[in-house]
Amino acid sequence: MRVVDYFTGTPTTRIGDIRVTSLLDGWLSLDGGAMYGIVPKVMWEKQLPADGNNRVKMAMRPLLVQTPTHTVVVESGIGQAIPPDLHERYGIERLGPTLDQLVAAQGVDPSTVDTVACTHLHWDHSGGLCKLVEGKYVPSFPNAVYVAQKGEWEIAINPSNLHKASYAPETLKPLQSKLRTVQGDGEIVPGVYFEFTNGHTENHAVIWFESNGEYGVFFGDLVPTISHVPTAWISAYDINAGGSYHAREKLYPKVVERNTTCFFYHEPEWPVGRMLKDRSKYRAEPLRS
Repeated sequence: MRVVDYFTGTPTTRIGDIRVTSLLDGWLSLDGGAMYGIVPKVMWEKQLPADGNNRVKMAMRPLLVQTPTHTVVVESGIGQAIPPDLHERYGIERLGPTLDQLVAAQGVDPSTVDTVACTHLHWDHSGGLCKLVEGKYVPSFPNAVYVAQKGEWEIAINPSNLHKASYAPETLKPLQSKLRTVQGDGEIVPGVYFEFTNGHTENHAVIWFESNGEYGVFFGDLVPTISHVPTAWISAYDINAGGSYHAREKLYPKVVERNTTCFFYHEPEWPVGRMLKDRSKYRAEPLRS
């Protein structure tokens, strides 16, 4: 069984002229069976050990992305979106700082963040887009444009009974005047762009980084941890598991061919890795800084 050394650092990785820093908002514990879907516990527990409640502990790792022309934040952690009385239910352990404070700790003035993008808008990925000031949610980066998939935004801001447990619309509404939506594949800023995948949500998209012939990809929840890389290791939380499988089949060959640096949002130990193919099977190795 893998013994997890929970990584609390903030590694910076270069993709050509782009600097990508993995931040850490805190920890989340979810049912291991749900996180690994049809994969038997005797297999997945070798990758992430479960606690006494059968939960696996995962990180929440937004990215600070510095290109030659833009300062971008990707994903946001859980922030202050979930009331403290629900923290025990989800095993939430936040470090405390708000997202803008996490950015400031990297020596970057939060007022210079010009773009914020999300792979999807579940509350554990979008909860830090706004912060509480005198009891009201306000944008964490007042000078930024917030970029999301159009269909994802429409569901998140007015979720149906099917979706309401996954979204926190009150934390998103202050962003409406700062919002730019994309439908499918599309540029976020030069060198940073969406590739639409579907799968985890109806409108999930991974985010690519490209500079000087080098590539990085942020998987969001299509591949939440390194241990989820095998093609069929798909979370039961995915609204369309078949869509996730087909998205992986399409995406993985390109990731390997490009020798892509991979960023894993929920990975507790190795937030940055490289994907490899052994015959017909895919796996990932951590990049240790």
